[in-house]
Amino acid sequence: MIINTIPFENGSLETMIDRLYKTMNSMDKGWSKKTEPASQSQIQTLANILEQHGRSIPLAYRFFLQSMGKNDNGLLEQEWDGYSEVNSDTLLENYSVGYNDFVSDGFLPFSFHWADAILSMKLSESDNPPIYCNCYDELFSGSFENYLFQMAFRRMKKTQFLYQVDCATSKAGFCDILKKLAQNLPWTKPMEFIESILKPYQLQKAWFSDDVRFYGISFEYIISVDLHWALNITISSNNHIAVQNMKKSLTSLFGSSLHWK
Repeated sequence: MIINTIPFENGSLETMIDRLYKTMNSMDKGWSKKTEPASQSQIQTLANILEQHGRSIPLAYRFFLQSMGKNDNGLLEQEWDGYSEVNSDTLLENYSVGYNDFVSDGFLPFSFHWADAILSMKLSESDNPPIYCNCYDELFSGSFENYLFQMAFRRMKKTQFLYQVDCATSKAGFCDILKKLAQNLPWTKPMEFIESILKPYQLQKAWFSDDVRFYGISFEYIISVDLHWALNITISSNNHIAVQNMKKSLTSLFGSSLHWK
């Protein structure tokens, strides 16, 4: 899949970093040369901490640490307000002051924000585990690989397009939407409802979409839908008219519950 000549290729977990580098270098030539791996001693220290709890480093995260664990050139720091810390130095410092409790509960915190927002991998899952935020039942992303490419998509929509509009609802507003609009549609998860209601737009669904985030591509614009908190939608394009037309269409579709920024 190529969006505005930016490749977002799917593939095996072993090729994850090469594919991610290809995506990021297409936006910023030489981007990957500015990344720095975690040291082998740091990776071993983390492995030892996890081993004490009968856990191991998930393969997807090990690949990340081995390539950009010390410095990911700002990729994951984009989360929240751009001040998240994900480097291996901060990771090990935090484990020394009490984050072992997370590991014993089967979670591996890897992203830390000054306002105490923490992203963690669920260690009881596969080599490519899902990401949770703060509360253990609050799914944030379907897998670590998904999360990396979702953040790459986020960088793309911020830097590669001339026009962008955002809208959101409150949690109560999204509940009202589900009650009013979803009653005649077959769905069991909120994202299934979103995909059903967007189906007439004939969007190409990105492979790293999941139950929390949807990424759709059309000839004239891209759209991202985030259900982590409530309902957040972003439309990006180089065509101002296309953005305004989609804005009008979504306003007509969802009604006054949508608040545009």
